[in-house]
Amino acid sequence: MTQLQDPPLADASPEPDGTTWLARETSRLQEARPRLWVALRAVWQRPVPGVVLLAAATCGALGAVIPDGDAGWFRSAGTAMLGPDVLDVFADGGLQIGPLYLFVLGLATRVLDLVGVSPLAPLAAVQAASIAWFAMWTTRRAARLTGAPVLPAQWAVGLVLSLGGFLAEGIGNGHPEEILIGLVLANAALSAAAGRHVVAGLLVGVATGVKQWGLLGGPVVLLGRRVRGTLLGALTAAGVTATLYLPFLLGGDVRTFDMSWGFRNDSLLGYVAGWVGESEWAMRVVQGGIAGLLGALVALRRRGSPLLVVVVVVAARLLLDPMRLTYYAGPLVAVLLIWAWTSDVALVRRWRLVGSLMAPAVVLAPYLLPTAVLWRTGDLMLVAVPVLALVLDRRTPQQPTTS
Repeated sequence: MTQLQDPPLADASPEPDGTTWLARETSRLQEARPRLWVALRAVWQRPVPGVVLLAAATCGALGAVIPDGDAGWFRSAGTAMLGPDVLDVFADGGLQIGPLYLFVLGLATRVLDLVGVSPLAPLAAVQAASIAWFAMWTTRRAARLTGAPVLPAQWAVGLVLSLGGFLAEGIGNGHPEEILIGLVLANAALSAAAGRHVVAGLLVGVATGVKQWGLLGGPVVLLGRRVRGTLLGALTAAGVTATLYLPFLLGGDVRTFDMSWGFRNDSLLGYVAGWVGESEWAMRVVQGGIAGLLGALVALRRRGSPLLVVVVVVAARLLLDPMRLTYYAGPLVAVLLIWAWTSDVALVRRWRLVGSLMAPAVVLAPYLLPTAVLWRTGDLMLVAVPVLALVLDRRTPQQPTTS
């Protein structure tokens, strides 16, 4: 892990985000309270254990008291995958989740049942802790792309996800897998940018195995503009996806495509459906196609952060989705935070702390704003934020990562 020089709580170099002031104040603290300084320094240099424990404690307590809801539904389906009816688990059309996620969840539930422990709090704690750890690991990896300081980035990303309500919203609704998919796709983008297209394709397949929309991250294999790498990455993603889903499609009762969510008439995809009169799943294909096309255009840029491919894909998916549940924004915010805190663009560095402090408003807005206002505001933000990120990032060279 990156070590800081004294005073270690900030980089002493002049920067537009306030670190010069922070370095001066921490230097004074070091002189006035040396023991407190040593303790704070030790905590500062170890963000991972602190944030992981914080996420586990808060979300574990939440998981113990929330209604079963989707979380209980997924646990039941997961344990069913460990029995003779495994291939018929998707006979329930409402089960819009991937077999990989269900299998891991079912296995963990079965283990806890065998030792006589209620799975509610332990599973919530482990899921939140694992995602918090993975987010900070991904942040460290992304920081190597631009040479950004690792510790401030890890603290910012970890604390916003853990205390800003994003992990809690996912756990509370039984859908922590949404943030997980965003992080897996972020790692796929970093791998592809480094020339490891097979690894990128593998990760896209894993994301799809967690939930079907993970396949929208496929354009990351275009990063690097290498024909052979792109082909290998695409074939790997397709192979992993087929391995995970074909057994159910060929040997089981699959009614996934019987699911109907209904369209809001004032949603963008609802407008399109009204014009052309197509079925809901046909509109889902349109949604995925547009998100994939936009992601491909971003991936084919010669310069810029690979993370913005994921940002654009997820933002387009949310913009065109006929539903906007409270936990949907988690993966978009997680990847945006990692991008902002590992960016070497001066304007991004100047405003990223403000943006991070404002991020919890995304969680609170659905509970405070009228639905019509929320949708129109959401439409605006889902267009403006990715476009602004692309404009700010346009001069950043794409460099290979070493991890």
